[in-house]
Amino acid sequence: MNLDNTPCTRPPEDWGLDPLFWVSAKLFIGDLHLAIPSDLTSVYFIGNQHIVRSVEIVGIVVSVSTRSLKLTEYLVDDGTGIILCAEFTTPEEQSDPETRYSHPLGETVLIEGRLSDFRNERQVIIRSIKSIDPNQETLGWLERLALRDNLASPYI
Repeated sequence: MNLDNTPCTRPPEDWGLDPLFWVSAKLFIGDLHLAIPSDLTSVYFIGNQHIVRSVEIVGIVVSVSTRSLKLTEYLVDDGTGIILCAEFTTPEEQSDPETRYSHPLGETVLIEGRLSDFRNERQVIIRSIKSIDPNQETLGWLERLALRDNLASPYI
């Protein structure tokens, strides 16, 4: 079941009234690919005029690519789609690569980060990534299904 995404018609000054604007929205990856980007700022519209900046996804790591000392890219699959997640390293990790941790293939992860487009491809800039129990993945699905019902109605 796809969401009917509608751009927000309210002025940007009122966007903060939407609770999803201030939190990491728990969404399926398939819904992230269907979100409508804003022309004004780096926000996305999902559902009935809801504004999303930050997201939380749960899925399985299907690819890991270390591009340089500064960037690790993960492809994460949650069953509804696959999305690129980019993790930038701190200066400490760049100076001492031994302190850097890369999540292995097949690991179930919870990723929180900022939604963005880079070279016409949707991605998540990772703020935090952690390994989780597969049972938590099931709980994450239930949370996302519950939030989906609320996305169908406008926030005001």
